[in-house]
Amino acid sequence: MNHRLPVLMGRHVLLREPARQDAGRLFEYASDPRVTRYLAFDSPRAVEDILEFIAECERWRQQDREYVYVIADRATDEALGVIGLRHIDPQLGTAQVGTWVRRASWGTGVNREAKALLFDFAFGPLGLHRLEARIATVNERSRRAFERLGAAREGTLRESFRKNGVVLDQELYAILASEWAARKVAGHQAARPGAGRSEQEESRNPSPATRDSHG
Repeated sequence: MNHRLPVLMGRHVLLREPARQDAGRLFEYASDPRVTRYLAFDSPRAVEDILEFIAECERWRQQDREYVYVIADRATDEALGVIGLRHIDPQLGTAQVGTWVRRASWGTGVNREAKALLFDFAFGPLGLHRLEARIATVNERSRRAFERLGAAREGTLRESFRKNGVVLDQELYAILASEWAARKVAGHQAARPGAGRSEQEESRNPSPATRDSHG
């Protein structure tokens, strides 16, 4: 993609491409070992590591290798985390989703809203058919966050993740374009005038209430 990624506007957050001015905050958040515990990268050693990551994001976009967004507060444009699509295969119509947010935003709905915006973009303008996520089995918060968006657990990837000498199983989650479209239709119908409170709540909370985290 030679042109810049479109800005995706949500109710409380927006998704935009990373900028150099985000480096300080992203360095601060990613330096928290609890944020990077189940991520494929280690905490950065210096702000320069984040600046290099931001430069790489542009190269990846131009190569259609990864489309990376900063999750930002809609009111202040403050960076809150990162979300993106990787392993993009236009022929198969598939991609993997990766997300992390600062610890202060865990349990606020930031993760969930950012994922929903990315799903709309992937299944809409990009025309993808299937989105996947690999989540460490022990990372229950992130697993539940995906489940609340309608993703299905398809199996266990045994000993597929290694970090700091520790090998972990991962769970494979996936959601299809048709499933996401049906979920959005159901949500619109539940929110129509005259819909009962219980119907609205079930649409908004399709599984046991669990606040989302990074993942």
